[in-house]
Amino acid sequence: MTLPFQAYRSSIIFIIALFCGMVFDEWRQAGRILILPALMIILTITLLRFPRGFFRHPASLLFSSIQGNLLNYLVLGNFILLTGAFLIQKQELWIGLALVAAMPASLEIILLGILLRIEKNYVFTSISGTYLGALLIVPLVSLCFFKYIQINYWNIAVLILCLIALPLVLSRLIVEKDWDRILRKHENTLIDFCHFIVFYAISANSSMFLKKLSDDLVFISLIALTSTFLFYFLIRKIGLYFHGQENKVNFFILLGTMKDYGLAGGIALTLFNPEVAVPPLVFAVFTFIYMNWLSFKARRIEDDCGDV
Repeated sequence: MTLPFQAYRSSIIFIIALFCGMVFDEWRQAGRILILPALMIILTITLLRFPRGFFRHPASLLFSSIQGNLLNYLVLGNFILLTGAFLIQKQELWIGLALVAAMPASLEIILLGILLRIEKNYVFTSISGTYLGALLIVPLVSLCFFKYIQINYWNIAVLILCLIALPLVLSRLIVEKDWDRILRKHENTLIDFCHFIVFYAISANSSMFLKKLSDDLVFISLIALTSTFLFYFLIRKIGLYFHGQENKVNFFILLGTMKDYGLAGGIALTLFNPEVAVPPLVFAVFTFIYMNWLSFKARRIEDDCGDV
């Protein structure tokens, strides 16, 4: 019963944050200030779920990490970048799309991985691999695609270190000192509150731009729809064609369809014009629908198996 409740609560938090951001956007500046600390807390608490000593033997994690990076960056990231390069005209929206492409896998994969009965080690290693890969990918994307924009690349490097390297170090310190036992009692409340801040800030700062429907917004929505639902059917078809195991195919599906759009929105609001946060928000909405659809399918299959 715990897993469905957690997924349900996460969905409610997202909807409330979206509604408040669109209707009550007076505190959007406060949201821009608080979004980075909120993201750091989410990442640090999530990393506490990784077992003690998980990162001490990197060689054993290499294969799943490579798979995660290939699906998340080479397949999904390149699709977003290439389609955006041909279809998106406005510079701010293109920057937001490039940030989305450079993001690691979504942390929601951990919850969905449990629901879809994917081996935990696969999930943890692939997610950690994509986050470590982001330390290289994000600066590389910035150098390649933002070179004509006046931006301090040192700020990008520091921001990525704070959002990825620092939570990793803090989480390992907390686990080694056994402080995670104290946080476990309140971790769900903290994550819910921080998720609200993140998506309130993104939606509140994007609301004025979303009211002006444009061709670019339609194309971004189509790219988001394709990279979730269409990619799901495509990856599943390929996996089953090569007689892949169900849980392995599901593992590939999650890595090839879900990125951390909250992180993309946080970077957008910190370093760029608020309009840059529009693509991460659009992708987050489609991924929210997609994630709940996946959860519904998984629970329905589980119920059918239980009735047999």
